[in-house]
Amino acid sequence: MTVLIVDNPFEAGTDLIVGELASAGVPVFRVDTAEFPTELEFRATFSGRHWEGVLANGERSVELSAIQAVYWNRPGTFRFSGLSESDEHYARGAARIGFGGIVTSLDAPYLNHPAKASAAEFKPRQLQVASAAGLSVPRTLVTTDAEAVRRFARLIDGPIITKALGMPVVAHKAGYESVYTREADLHALEGVDSTAHLFQARIEKDFEVRAIFIGDECFCARIDATSDQARVDWRSDYDSIQLTAIETPKSVLQSLRRYAAVMDLAYFAADFIVRPSGKWMFLEANPSGQWAWANSPDLPVAKAISSVLEEWCNL
Repeated sequence: MTVLIVDNPFEAGTDLIVGELASAGVPVFRVDTAEFPTELEFRATFSGRHWEGVLANGERSVELSAIQAVYWNRPGTFRFSGLSESDEHYARGAARIGFGGIVTSLDAPYLNHPAKASAAEFKPRQLQVASAAGLSVPRTLVTTDAEAVRRFARLIDGPIITKALGMPVVAHKAGYESVYTREADLHALEGVDSTAHLFQARIEKDFEVRAIFIGDECFCARIDATSDQARVDWRSDYDSIQLTAIETPKSVLQSLRRYAAVMDLAYFAADFIVRPSGKWMFLEANPSGQWAWANSPDLPVAKAISSVLEEWCNL
């Protein structure tokens, strides 16, 4: 039995999972799709029921039939050097369909299957599914129309925030810029028409919560911000947050289980605002959300994930 881990080599949480699995004596084969085809190769034959073959990475290899569980997180993109732009485009598509098709067709459970994780990234659908699952969600506008934003603000009759709909990173020639949640300036809405933008009512908060759902259980970290910057978006100022493990309310846990069932996810990280009244309000859920910064004896996320993967190997 082997756990196949597909992730980039710089993910601290995945390193913790590998350590837990090693301590439990569970074999691990870790790869990154960015290694294909220079450092990672494969061969696979379809027998009429399953794909049979081998993944090889340097001196190590694993039979596809030996893979009993897959942990798929944030692998890199396929890279091809020395090819023309058109040839690189073709090679990347062939790798995605060929190599990716084999890895996503294994006869094993996934945490999470990349197709399910990709579908679960759409924030507008997250809000809809969360609401149907019984969670409270903020009033939200997605638009390319600046005047619609102003009308929304008048309807809310209070401050509104805007947050990234895609990856919260913008690449520039000089490097990368993180895009954090911020209060919307109704007098500076230039560029709203350039692509889709999301706006929400700014919710009064007592504190925030990162809820980490694994299998059928949930670990919650209370997040108290001590700076103005962190109070708007705690990701922008990790040095100014305090974490405390707290219980998941039963009603919230039941709703998260329904959310996981609809999205068909074995893992996700959900963010909540807890209002002064004590009401939990769902903001979003990341099917590949990071958690290493919260892992602790009180929040044993790495142990919980490795236990699920180990259990799958023993089925």
